[in-house]
Amino acid sequence: MNLSGTWNLEVSTPFGKHPATLVFERGGDGSLNGHIDSRLGNAPLLNLSTTGDGFDALVTMDFQGRGYEATIGGLADGDRIEGTIKVKLPIAPPLKFTGTRADS
Repeated sequence: MNLSGTWNLEVSTPFGKHPATLVFERGGDGSLNGHIDSRLGNAPLLNLSTTGDGFDALVTMDFQGRGYEATIGGLADGDRIEGTIKVKLPIAPPLKFTGTRADS
């Protein structure tokens, strides 16, 4: 599976569903890079790893003046993707996301 491209996501939170965009790009050396853009801002996918049709990464974002880390992982099936974002806070529930490839 080729994850490269832009994915339009819908992230389910305790406060409703929110749109986000996930972008994967191939570097000149063949490595996969990416970033996520949401209402919280734009953040690179750090320590991005892929296995088959899936990926895992670390994201850091600022929200109301505080920095937060989250893990993000997902699995693509054709032009659909789903996964989980887990903010590294004891009280934060895992946030599920689903989405479709924007540039198919």
